Amino acid sequence: MTTIKKELPEKFWEDLQSFPYNYNFYHVMRSIDAYYQLRKPVGRNSQPSHEPVRLRQEPSMSFAPSNLTNVSRKDGSNTINISLLGFGLFGPNGPLPLHITEYVRERIFHHKDATLSAFADIFHHRLISLFYRAWANAQSTINIELKDESFSRHIASLIGLGFNSSRNRDSIDDYTKFYFSGHLTRQTRNPEGLIQILRRYFNIPVRLQEYIPQWIKIPEHQQFRLNGDCSLGSFAVIGSQIKDVQHKFRLLLGPLSQQKFNSFLPNHENSQQLIDWVRLYIGFEFAWDVCLILKNEEIKGIQLGDQSALGFSSFLGTRKTAIDDFKELIIDYESRLTPAI
Repeated sequence: MTTIKKELPEKFWEDLQSFPYNYNFYHVMRSIDAYYQLRKPVGRNSQPSHEPVRLRQEPSMSFAPSNLTNVSRKDGSNTINISLLGFGLFGPNGPLPLHITEYVRERIFHHKDATLSAFADIFHHRLISLFYRAWANAQSTINIELKDESFSRHIASLIGLGFNSSRNRDSIDDYTKFYFSGHLTRQTRNPEGLIQILRRYFNIPVRLQEYIPQWIKIPEHQQFRLNGDCSLGSFAVIGSQIKDVQHKFRLLLGPLSQQKFNSFLPNHENSQQLIDWVRLYIGFEFAWDVCLILKNEEIKGIQLGDQSALGFSSFLGTRKTAIDDFKELIIDYESRLTPAI
């Protein structure tokens, strides 16, 4: 038997039973599949007792104005009876001769005998459930609602997250990554892809500035020294670090409101998500930092009782209107996560 995973809203059943013509057959079956904990989805079970729905056709000579004609549910029972005008053996669209439909209707309405109709419904339930399952199998986004769906795994495999060990490993929801799979499947990770992801995800203006100068430390055993294996003009470098402009970029976020600005400060909600997005898209190949831009009108002098962070969002006084937005705060998230040596 089936067990209910989550009850559908009672208003849903009331409206469905009162106005079945307003609902689509596929929508109703999809709701049942999604909300009931089934051993297998509707259309894949070997026995009707494993499904919470009974599908039947209403013998009628009229053309179907809608998929559904009647929906009923007995009190205290989880079984739902759904009657349709189409998708069956009877009626003007059915494969049987019309006089068979007339005979079945006569037995029901004149003799109160629904034996032949009930017998045909044994086959109707199977035929209609298979018809629905064939439709649902062609709708990949519908299968995502099932326990054993494979659509997510297919998309995850495209972006390198096909194994279970690769799922739920950071602060970004896996389905959000699937949404941006168009950018994440590219072998060449260009700046435009990262900009589009961050703009869409955080809903803020984002720019990327390439070729940011940085100083790279030279390991001690590779530093130039007397009697060392270095040639002047080729390998000899004076000092313990070298200037580089090819392996670092800067993200410019904003202008931001004060609330949004604070959310990107270290150890706040958006900072870790930003780090995870950059790592997912770029990896650890390039160094990077962030310039948080605060709107000029959001700059307010620090007061007692404020929750301003020293060095980040605390200001002595306000700026003149003519002065541009605040662009002086640059944060290197990766260096803050790396312990000092």
